[in-house]
Amino acid sequence: MERDLFEPIKSFFESQGYVCDGEVRDIDLFMQKDGSSAAVELKQTLDFRSIQQAALRQKIVETVYIGIETPKNLFSRSFKDKIYLLKRLGIGLIVVSKAMRKVSVISEPVVSELSAFQTRNRKQKVALENEFANRRVKSNIGGVTGEKLLTRYREDALLVLDALMQLGGEAAPKEIRKICMVEKTANILRDNHYGWFEHVRKGVYVLSPDGKKAHSEYTEALKAIRESDLI
Repeated sequence: MERDLFEPIKSFFESQGYVCDGEVRDIDLFMQKDGSSAAVELKQTLDFRSIQQAALRQKIVETVYIGIETPKNLFSRSFKDKIYLLKRLGIGLIVVSKAMRKVSVISEPVVSELSAFQTRNRKQKVALENEFANRRVKSNIGGVTGEKLLTRYREDALLVLDALMQLGGEAAPKEIRKICMVEKTANILRDNHYGWFEHVRKGVYVLSPDGKKAHSEYTEALKAIRESDLI
């Protein structure tokens, strides 16, 4: 419960010289030290509502923390994403262990500049821009799930598929590459990410039943890819 977090967090800040009290104008834990004030919102979980409330506290309190019980998914990707949001907002995060009631500050209430995160994720930014620039056809609809997106890789695989179809459904990678002009033809055939190809003997591939089906399914996409100026 939230009230179980109060005493250990209060003691933690008192040991640092803060004067603390609870429920001061609806703030779970309010404290002062050397003329500055701080607040801790005690929550069962770190969710949007708790982050929203903490952000609203920043209107009247210089330093704001959220205090929660140590979650089982503390080191998960999803939880790290929440910590990123807190860092961007300048909201601190405190966790209290369930067994020992040990208090740990996971994130300090200091605004982290966006540029620092962008520098760390430079490779992802480059990958994003390359994927966008290299797509021959930009026809995907955003905001959908479960749809087959037309990525650059799928475009290349479709060209390989189409070339193999033109060769009668059975050919060697070099023959296929001459028609489709896709540099990684051999890799696409070998990896067979979509299950469109079958390796029947050394150096020879054929279309799988799924491949034949895909060739019909992506007729319009193939037409657009062929007509693209980027081919």
